[in-house]
Amino acid sequence: MHLKKTIYSLFFVLLLMLLIRPLKINAMSTTEETIIINDFSHYTQHNFNYNGIGKFFIRKIESSKPFKYWTGYYLPGESGTLSYFDNNKQLVTIPLKDGPLPSGKILFLSTDSYNLILGQGYTYKDLGSGTVDSQSSLPISIKKVGSSYLINYSYNLTENIFGILWGLGSKDILVDLNKPNLNLIWRNYDFDKNARILFDGYHFKSPSSYLPHTANSYWRIPSSYLTNSLIRTGGSLASNILGNALLQIESKNIQPEGFLPTLPRSTWLYNDYGIGSGFFDTRFNADTIETNIIAWRKFRVPQYRENYLKLSDYYIKHFENNHYGFFDSMGNEGYLVDDYFYPRAKYSHVSLNHQLQAIHIFYMLYETEKDIKYLNIADKMLIGIKVTRDRWIMANGNLIYAYMPDGTMGLTDYPFLTYNDLVAVQTDLQRIKGIKDPDIEVLINTKKLWMDRNNITGYNPAF
Repeated sequence: MHLKKTIYSLFFVLLLMLLIRPLKINAMSTTEETIIINDFSHYTQHNFNYNGIGKFFIRKIESSKPFKYWTGYYLPGESGTLSYFDNNKQLVTIPLKDGPLPSGKILFLSTDSYNLILGQGYTYKDLGSGTVDSQSSLPISIKKVGSSYLINYSYNLTENIFGILWGLGSKDILVDLNKPNLNLIWRNYDFDKNARILFDGYHFKSPSSYLPHTANSYWRIPSSYLTNSLIRTGGSLASNILGNALLQIESKNIQPEGFLPTLPRSTWLYNDYGIGSGFFDTRFNADTIETNIIAWRKFRVPQYRENYLKLSDYYIKHFENNHYGFFDSMGNEGYLVDDYFYPRAKYSHVSLNHQLQAIHIFYMLYETEKDIKYLNIADKMLIGIKVTRDRWIMANGNLIYAYMPDGTMGLTDYPFLTYNDLVAVQTDLQRIKGIKDPDIEVLINTKKLWMDRNNITGYNPAF
């Protein structure tokens, strides 16, 4: 048993040495492979190549019996450094030396020959409905061997527990953490506490209202906050590699109907509207449409355009079939579109932030595709807000969260998310039509006054 395990681990060392070698291609590509370890254990691995200059891999290890899995790979270099952000988000850089690597943190390793970013090794239990329970954190160690460093992982697996490891590498600098803007971005990325990268994409800490739920559960969120930020913000080779890799992995989660489902069951939505697991959330899907539009504009990968067209087609059907209609003084019809859809469920509410993000992405679609249908949809949803403008404003100047199915207004708005969405739509209108919308401006101003009175910060500055 130990000999067979060692043979396969050495095979992985050789495999990773091949991944470190530069490739003579100039394209982004993904591959998937499954390797049999023994008669009861195997692993499956995604490999992503970024234009021949960088690599990302993520591995899922499974076993039908209790099994201690060891693996490792060589990082070439005579000397190097380890960098990470401490618990106060301060950058720490120390020389590479033999011993355990810090736990609970993303690790940046650089030598005179190669650069790596490594995620921690974790084990999980699958709870179903896109949710996993984090079981344990596994130690990672490093040892100088000749002109390289050997990085070792060790996992304790059972039939119900699987392991994940991932990393990205390049001979080029992945991210220069000495640059203030990149330092600020990367020190705020969360890979270990409230979020995790898993084999099917980005997972976020489960809210207690989502079932299944445990104290250490993470669910596959349709709007990948990390992927969105990596694609939008960019600024480094690491962002380009990891952002594209995750977006391509997460593309596989789009359902044949054309949407990304929320797989856990929301207790709130189930009790109020009869919405079960696997429902359509307009905000999460609109966020992902935006990410794919930006990715298509930046990288011209055909998959991203296919994604946003498919997702937007589904959204348009939802727009047509699940809305509340209003007419302005000129007889123009406007829609407030339901936040959610689930077969056989009751109508749901319409939150201002969901409505605004949809308007924003349909304006983006119009600009990208030059198709008037997207402009018409955005304008119709904008009219829905304009007609109901005063109903969104509370007596204290804050905005109400949602238009309810019975025609009343209710629920508490976010501190600044809706303000950011208002500013984004107003920016779209100025760019596309050359004017500010007066009703959107009223909502921006009243929300801003409320934020200032309540010392709310962190919002996007207005133009």
